[in-house]
Amino acid sequence: MTIVCAHLRLGKIFQTWAAASLPTRLFEPYMRGGDCQVFSYDPLIIYVPDWIIRDRPVALLKVLRQFRNRAIYLLILLSWAHDTPGRIKQLTLWQARHLRWYPHHRVIFMANSEVEHQMLAAAGLETAWVNQNAFVSPAIFRNLRESDKRLDAVYDARINPFKRHNLAVGIESLALITARSHHDESYTRSIRGILPQAHWFNDPLASDYSFMSFPEINVAINQCRVGLCLSAEEGAMYASMQYLLAGLPVVSTKSRGGRDEFFDPDYVRIVADSADAVAAGVREMRDCPVPATEIRRRTLEKIERHKTRLFELLDTICATEGCRADLRCRWDSWATRPWSDSITPAAIRKRIENAAICTTDYPM
Repeated sequence: MTIVCAHLRLGKIFQTWAAASLPTRLFEPYMRGGDCQVFSYDPLIIYVPDWIIRDRPVALLKVLRQFRNRAIYLLILLSWAHDTPGRIKQLTLWQARHLRWYPHHRVIFMANSEVEHQMLAAAGLETAWVNQNAFVSPAIFRNLRESDKRLDAVYDARINPFKRHNLAVGIESLALITARSHHDESYTRSIRGILPQAHWFNDPLASDYSFMSFPEINVAINQCRVGLCLSAEEGAMYASMQYLLAGLPVVSTKSRGGRDEFFDPDYVRIVADSADAVAAGVREMRDCPVPATEIRRRTLEKIERHKTRLFELLDTICATEGCRADLRCRWDSWATRPWSDSITPAAIRKRIENAAICTTDYPM
């Protein structure tokens, strides 16, 4: 195992050196990492999760090197709570190091909560309060009126201790959705052991396991009455938005990371960190009187606030660069998809080319 890990580390070091040093594309087929969304070509605006760019992904590095001499705006999605001085300090140090490598870049951190936004600004970091959940597609996640509600609660989450599946032990009618790529087999077996009553839409231990697409996840959660959010800390938790757009009421524990930005006490219960409290919350919210269409409507209203802040930021960037681009027409193409570590430099360049084609002029 030690030898394998050493080989992996050496492989990554080699790929990083190749991305930063080699003048040809000879090694491009072997370069992976750096998934991102390209909001605009001129000016070049790239939206990328912190965990991707922090790890110096070779595919993105190769493309950044190609555009080394032009301004690039990096909008950094914060995938975990950064509402502590220590974590703000980490971002400050990372930004300083990155800008030494790429002095033409401008880094803007996309805060998931108002507190996070205020702390970033107080530290002198450029920031915009645009929650990552605003990018979840309402065209995919929606209420399916014909769907039969056959299960009381659903938890869409990786099998990991921070997700606290143990808090669902008191729910008799429970469904689980997960991804095999994020689970440890022994830990998953322990969760399956404490939740024998659970229906797995895709059991990662089953021989017929299959990855669920977003439309398939929407079909699954529409068969359930309540969505669960049981972590104490993470990022904004995409699943919480998927529940709401599908019209499900939610039972959540207290949390840090920004998912509560879209919550409403009329259809969300914040409960104590105990299995009994979670089960009681589900029993209450499975009979939530707020219609699914109303939950979705109010959620879309909250999304609009974050979209407005995003486009105000993009308009300011365009004005600063003397460009005339109305990026609102591209919103639907930015719908959240599973982030991948297998993207190549060619795929990133293609997204940049597509952004150039899609940009439209408008009078300033």
